[in-house]
Amino acid sequence: MRVTILTTTLLAVTVPFADAFPRTYGPTPAFKDSWISVAPGQSAKTHGTELVLKASTEKFALLGFTLPSEVTQAPNRLLNCKLTLPPFNTPVAPLSLTLQAAVANVWNEISVNGKNRPGVLGDKVTFYVNDTRKPIRIDTTKLCKTAAAKGTGFSLYISSLRAPYEFKSRETGKGATLVATADVWG
Repeated sequence: MRVTILTTTLLAVTVPFADAFPRTYGPTPAFKDSWISVAPGQSAKTHGTELVLKASTEKFALLGFTLPSEVTQAPNRLLNCKLTLPPFNTPVAPLSLTLQAAVANVWNEISVNGKNRPGVLGDKVTFYVNDTRKPIRIDTTKLCKTAAAKGTGFSLYISSLRAPYEFKSRETGKGATLVATADVWG
């Protein structure tokens, strides 16, 4: 009988600490970024240390982020993931940006180009930009979960079909950031 009482008491003390609670990580800046070209004669050039990233129909910005270990170890713990992109360098008419997760997060910022870039993973997400003079906030939860399910960090491509999107790279200190919220166990 004493054992039963002791066990019940210990459970009563430990159960509240075993509940999951949301924890927010970030904003975390991209730890690497570049842009690549797939245009003929341009795909071998590297752009990993430039101050401006470019996205259009033949140019793709490539961003790399670290995801919290809670998310890469258990992707179902990810509650949401939000990307913030810098405003356009030159304001243009409203347009849409297309995002797609990269297969891997192991690419090198200095040497990545259109020929050795990582492949794409999962579906594209298109986001409409109303005001190109403000930071652009995008819900990237689905893309983050796709990347986390592979147990890697999170890299994504950005393209712009209607007008070129040029924005500040991480080298300026004003590049893209990511905020992730995940369930953690206390």
